[in-house]
Amino acid sequence: MRIYNRYLLLMVFASCLINVALAFLGQKDLTVYFVVIVIAYLLITVLFIYFSPRTRRALSLVSMVFLAGFLVVVVLKVLEVVHF
Repeated sequence: MRIYNRYLLLMVFASCLINVALAFLGQKDLTVYFVVIVIAYLLITVLFIYFSPRTRRALSLVSMVFLAGFLVVVVLKVLEVVHF
C-alpha cells in the first residue's frame, strides 16, 4: 500500500472516529468538531513527512487554510468570553 493511500485511510478513519465520539458525547457545537478534526489533521500530516516535495507543498497549503480557520474560531471564542 502506497503512503498516500495509508495517509488517506488514516485521515478518514480518524475523522469518522472523532465525529462518532463527539456525537456520542452529545457535543452540539460545530466549532468543537472543526477544531478537533483540524488538530487531528495536523498531527497525522506531521506523521507522514515522507511525501514528495509537490505533495508537501499542497498539504502545506491545506494546513495553512485549516490553521487560519482554527485561529478564526479561537478569536471568536475569546471575543465571546471577553464580551461576557
